[in-house]
Amino acid sequence: MAISEQEAAASLHVLVAVAQADGTIHDDEKQALAAALAGIEILEGVDIEQFLTEKVDLAQEVSLLVSDEAREATYSSAYSLAHADGACSSDEQAVLDRLKGLLKIDDARAAQVRSIFHEESGISEKKSAYDKISDPVERESVVRSQTLKDSVMSAVFGAFPFPGLAIATDLAVVAIQRSLIRDIGALWGQQVDKSSAKKLLATFGLGTGARIAVNNLVKFIPGWGSLVGATTSFASTYAVGVVMHTYFERAGDRALDPDALKAAFEAAQQEGKETYKAKKAEIDAKEHATKAKLEELGAELKGGRISQAEFEERASRM
Repeated sequence: MAISEQEAAASLHVLVAVAQADGTIHDDEKQALAAALAGIEILEGVDIEQFLTEKVDLAQEVSLLVSDEAREATYSSAYSLAHADGACSSDEQAVLDRLKGLLKIDDARAAQVRSIFHEESGISEKKSAYDKISDPVERESVVRSQTLKDSVMSAVFGAFPFPGLAIATDLAVVAIQRSLIRDIGALWGQQVDKSSAKKLLATFGLGTGARIAVNNLVKFIPGWGSLVGATTSFASTYAVGVVMHTYFERAGDRALDPDALKAAFEAAQQEGKETYKAKKAEIDAKEHATKAKLEELGAELKGGRISQAEFEERASRM
């Protein structure tokens, strides 16, 4: 289900309004948003710096969101931007409250979005199924196999916009990436908790409120979003696997500072995009095989019959 380009542009302006809640966008948030917005087709030729600093008329932008899909996706994304990094300021909450009224989001839907963000993940909190593997050839083979498996599932999630609750699949991709870090750590004999995995993802610009918010909206852009959502989700998960394997191999090496990790991640992500093309038939087959079940799980989640944690847990077993 797609939204118009006009609605997509308006929804991105709404995210800027949330980021500007206290009167300015702080440097770290500006960098995260700029990275997330880079490469979006409807912003081609737009000065991102200017886009992020120009004054936004929230009511005017909301008036351009005419479909239910655009309104619900925009609210979920705005909530993610404000809350996913762990702290929502009073100024941001005030903008969210105003946005809820302007978008005509009812209390039940708002509560549903809130519950998704404030419950524990279903798959990345569990103990890894893997034990330490000492043989380097065997270990590398298992890491690559798990990385590709998780990347394929991430691609399926990345392309799948649930009507009214698409943010669930974006959060599921983040959960997959955290669990992949946990599993690779276990294969190297290292325990990685949720907090540590989140910090590592944030180093790559993944799992942040800005990234989740923009990814949620991008997948709705007609004729473009689903493909980009699938590609970027596959490539980023693939890169997590490649870089984390090296990270644990060289644990304690001072060369693995944040800048070095980011550079390694960018290179691996480009490799991931090429691997996505090579695995496209496998991804399509997986999407076809899981589509009905994902739709069923999405309906259960939207209807309140399962939680986000249960959604992630059951989807991860497909």
